[in-house]
Amino acid sequence: MFRLCFLFLFSSVFAMQNIAQRPNSPFEFEAVDLGVLQQGIKKGVEIKGKNISSQTIVLESVYNLMTGGENFTYPQKINPGQNFKINFTLNTAYMEGDFLHNIVLVDTSGAPWVALVRGSVENPIVFSERILDLGYYKKGNKKTWTFYVWNKENKPLKLKLAPASQKEFKAEFSNVKLDVSDFENLKEGGATPAIKVSLSVLDLETPTNNQKSIRKIVSFICEDFPNATPELLVTGYWE
Repeated sequence: MFRLCFLFLFSSVFAMQNIAQRPNSPFEFEAVDLGVLQQGIKKGVEIKGKNISSQTIVLESVYNLMTGGENFTYPQKINPGQNFKINFTLNTAYMEGDFLHNIVLVDTSGAPWVALVRGSVENPIVFSERILDLGYYKKGNKKTWTFYVWNKENKPLKLKLAPASQKEFKAEFSNVKLDVSDFENLKEGGATPAIKVSLSVLDLETPTNNQKSIRKIVSFICEDFPNATPELLVTGYWE
């Protein structure tokens, strides 16, 4: 989730400014609301549209301005008054929360037109902490955080640190029962099966470009939801 959202948000702002300036779209689209999707699934999406102009539109490409859209199929030529469909697969592996995706149709003149797809992606794995503050870090320093992980449907989880994250971090896991009625005041001894995680810094790789800020994605693997992307962000600054 963290690894792509800032990049696509930055690029989409400028792209949408240019697209939004184009009035009088030749297309009329039916609203598409996918509701709530579980993170990790691949959802087939169909957009129904109509050419309401008096001109034949020849499409050069169709793409998703945000992350997740793949395998697009669409008609190359759309005549005046013609109904048409755009189909694609939405991969939710790196999506989380509410979304409003801009599906961009580009004709052979280079003009972009937009269809909207909305919905929400719910991560089946809940972290009590998603951003961990390392503070000022000097190579070799040790730091440990403790937090909880659980599932909203009260399913027991099996969690382990992803191999890529094991190079710089170490995690220890213990099963607990948690009271999650107050997210800001979690208490052990409740009814929700959870995992207590102690995450430690082993030794962070030194940047080669004199970068002062630290942004590290820590990824986990959950056997119960293998297609989800449970991860958190470690931030800080090099001393």
